[in-house]
Amino acid sequence: MTKNGWLRRILAMVITLIVSACADSPPAIGSHLPGTFSVASDAFDQRVKARFPIGLDETALRAQLTQERFIIRRDEDSPFSFSANYHANELFCAADWVIRWSVFEGKVAAISGNYKEICL
Repeated sequence: MTKNGWLRRILAMVITLIVSACADSPPAIGSHLPGTFSVASDAFDQRVKARFPIGLDETALRAQLTQERFIIRRDEDSPFSFSANYHANELFCAADWVIRWSVFEGKVAAISGNYKEICL
């Protein structure tokens, strides 16, 4: 291979590394959502409700969300008591997966999921 060929290969590898470093992967519960934005958000809500059913111990919910790198906080501006947010920057888009829930006697009393994406 010529010197020029090697330089092109090295440049291609460097560009690939830079581009892949700019993209965050989605949390497992939010990966491979189907269709358009509204369909994807509805699918995420259904996944959240199936994986974290009403009556689930809140400690288990928090442990699983923390394991998937969601940021959990008290949500005082919502009818739900708590929220967990996962934010990912992709090459031309930013995406947020948000899970909100309320608790009664240590158990999940209500829960919902929302997915939003903003692209340039």
